[in-house]
Amino acid sequence: MNPENGIFGVAKDTNETTNPVAVDAMGPGSGAIFTNVARHDLTGEVWWEGKTPEPPTQIEGWRDWAGHLITDRDERTRNDPWAHPNSRFATALTNIPTLAPAADHPAGVPIDAIIFGGRTSDREPLIRAITDPAEGVYDGLTLGAEATFAAEGLDGQLRYDPMSMRPFLSYPEGDYAQHWLSILGNLAHPPIFAHVNWFQRDPDDGRYLWPGYRDNLRALLWLIDHHHGRATGQHTPVGILPTADELDLDGLNLQAGDLDRLLHIDRARWGAEMGHRSEHLAQFPNLPKPIRDVHKRITTQLEE
Repeated sequence: MNPENGIFGVAKDTNETTNPVAVDAMGPGSGAIFTNVARHDLTGEVWWEGKTPEPPTQIEGWRDWAGHLITDRDERTRNDPWAHPNSRFATALTNIPTLAPAADHPAGVPIDAIIFGGRTSDREPLIRAITDPAEGVYDGLTLGAEATFAAEGLDGQLRYDPMSMRPFLSYPEGDYAQHWLSILGNLAHPPIFAHVNWFQRDPDDGRYLWPGYRDNLRALLWLIDHHHGRATGQHTPVGILPTADELDLDGLNLQAGDLDRLLHIDRARWGAEMGHRSEHLAQFPNLPKPIRDVHKRITTQLEE
């Protein structure tokens, strides 16, 4: 690929058979494409800030994300990043070791759950299950996360991102939602929806209440248990939350009171959220009636 346009393909040859998602196993033919990263002209190796603690010490042959040779930098640009902050890579589904065996079957694969997630320091509990398909689509349309100051300059303000796909939608959100509803309406066994949030923080010291990473599986296992009738949960206006005794907490050391916060709905906080969502949804023409009905129902239940 032309380095002048800031898009580079990997070219480091390898015969390794390890997970292709690993950086050193992404060679020609692996199906991986890197964007906005630094690349070496001769070896095809790619690099970005964070891949290693420091940039390569031998800078000959390295070009930054814009295609400029690192050796051509002057005193003013010497310490500029090699990769763009929006650098990333994509790889073929066939490189994913957990890919379903029937992924390329014309009939598709069964989907048991559709899980949305967002980064919010309060309001959103650890996980809430949603059994009504229309409410699940509504949750996706009102998906939001707190923007970071470094990335957005908004310092914690909530940014709505329908289905986490807003920059990539090719037609209006209202019609997009109706497409979801139409597909789900034709299914004999529609999937359960859920919303997860691993990022609740203590309001006093700012620490995360949930450890995250592999412990996130605890919440997902509860979701499957609920879906198959092995867990009842606690019903709230915004979905079904686990009870403390339904979560597998074996070996998990949470501080006193943290679990209560993780599995709690603040009705006043959610009431304010519904006002913001009203403004958000008002942007979308042709919003399906089932979506509007869900919004009204949740708002009313929160006020009761």
